[in-house]
Amino acid sequence: MKPREKEFCRLMTVVADPIKAAREAGYKHPERAWSELAAREEIVSEIRRRCENIRSVYEHTAICGLYKLAYGGVSDALTLLYRDDLREGDLRMLDLRNVSEIKRTDKGIEMKFYDRIKAIDKLQELLSSSAEQESGSGLLDAILSSAEALGSRSGSETDDL
Repeated sequence: MKPREKEFCRLMTVVADPIKAAREAGYKHPERAWSELAAREEIVSEIRRRCENIRSVYEHTAICGLYKLAYGGVSDALTLLYRDDLREGDLRMLDLRNVSEIKRTDKGIEMKFYDRIKAIDKLQELLSSSAEQESGSGLLDAILSSAEALGSRSGSETDDL
């Protein structure tokens, strides 16, 4: 695979727009380039691989975040409630991701937390759905379908596009 083709594959995962990706990768005729690139299995496979990697990272990030909401501690939130001597640097170090709302009232500080049960349910749902979705990316499938609709030609050279 040529460097410009690799760049096209990378851009496809960033901008999710085949024409824009082809243009930014340096093709003079992005519509025609996209049509021809989409007909090549190595290009499609590379885009699919990159999409799967990105999806995997996002899923992992979501799982970690939900886990922290569901099972994370509240000691930093209690520190915020009960300590008056906190400086700006101290506040930045507090882990308040479990806190959904903080209000200062005439009676003091009111703090609400995210619902742990909902976080556990969402975590279970995400883990179940990620196990079921071992097939291709829906976005990629839609993009590839649009290339077929453009009437892609296989075997064409894309250097001059």
